Amino acid sequence: MSDNYQSHRQPPPFLPEEIIFQILLRLPVRWLLELKRVCKSWKTLISNPIFTKSHLQNLKMNPSISHQHIFTSLLIYEPSKIAYFPLKPLLKNGSDRPTTKLVEFCMENRFVIIGSCNGLLCLFDMDRGYVKLWNPSIGFESKKSPTLDSYHKWSITYNGFGYDHINDKYKLLVVVGRSGFNYSEKVTQIYTFGGTSWTTIQNFPSASAMNFVGKFVSGTLNWVIIKSNQTVILSFDLEKETYKEVLLPEHDGVEIRNTRIGVLSDCICVCFDSKQTYLDFWVMKKYGVVESWTRLMMIPYENSWLRGQSFVPPSFIELLFIFENSIVLLRTFSKFMLYNLNNGSLDYIPDIQFLNDHHIYYETLVSPQF
Repeated sequence: MSDNYQSHRQPPPFLPEEIIFQILLRLPVRWLLELKRVCKSWKTLISNPIFTKSHLQNLKMNPSISHQHIFTSLLIYEPSKIAYFPLKPLLKNGSDRPTTKLVEFCMENRFVIIGSCNGLLCLFDMDRGYVKLWNPSIGFESKKSPTLDSYHKWSITYNGFGYDHINDKYKLLVVVGRSGFNYSEKVTQIYTFGGTSWTTIQNFPSASAMNFVGKFVSGTLNWVIIKSNQTVILSFDLEKETYKEVLLPEHDGVEIRNTRIGVLSDCICVCFDSKQTYLDFWVMKKYGVVESWTRLMMIPYENSWLRGQSFVPPSFIELLFIFENSIVLLRTFSKFMLYNLNNGSLDYIPDIQFLNDHHIYYETLVSPQF
């Protein structure tokens, strides 16, 4: 080969590291795990906690349905199983929609999912009374927590799992009480993952919550409670470990009943019975600001009879996800359905059977180091 040819040959293409960083941020976790094998520099970059946090932020700002799943606990099996199905196929129409099959994980203990946040599932061992974090996308498992105080004497009435972004800590709050619907005695405890003990939250409201699992939004956990014959949202601040009440939307002077709470696009949303003629859905666009409540949709009761399905009261209806094409995924006590905000159509998904619980999960690289 001549020296002349060598002098005119183009150098190999080169991308600055910051450009590579931005490209990798936009890739799904399963691709990133493969790309870690390409070269040492990419493995170092993708494994960096700064990249993990940036990738998580990018997912939150630009959520992709391809990364979203619904996870559930299957306690009817021995040993117990945890299963999931992807959200994307649900958008297919009618005969084009593939049969939704659960992908199952066999668990060594009787674990139940009691929360999902930032790609981490919070698992509770029903026999031993401890919790741990699990990210199934990357195979991460945290160490187990100490046993929940009084677990074997009392039972959990409601709980909530979320992220304290100020202190970079994941926390679980549980309310335990004696058996029965109206618990005369309750104890509220919180566990910070990586810690060595549970802490008691004093004077936490004793009202019964209408949703067992607290909804995580803007650093807070949220439940609907009835207090002094008024329905309000009980909000717990994970950083300050204090609580307050948030008012529901004003609604033409009509008493709000059978309220259900959910999360859509990182906003609190509620569904309630309006004059027993339709289901009313509202979204709080700015957390904690009562004036930001905005009506999302109304579904007349007659729509609940589509395809021979019986009516289910709003206390058993939850908003789970809103797709880019203005279709909302809802779940009743035993069925999933899609509501089209554009034309008001309601479509039941027949092949997904009853699930004990359900948690929206999206794939991340998160693996907290305690």
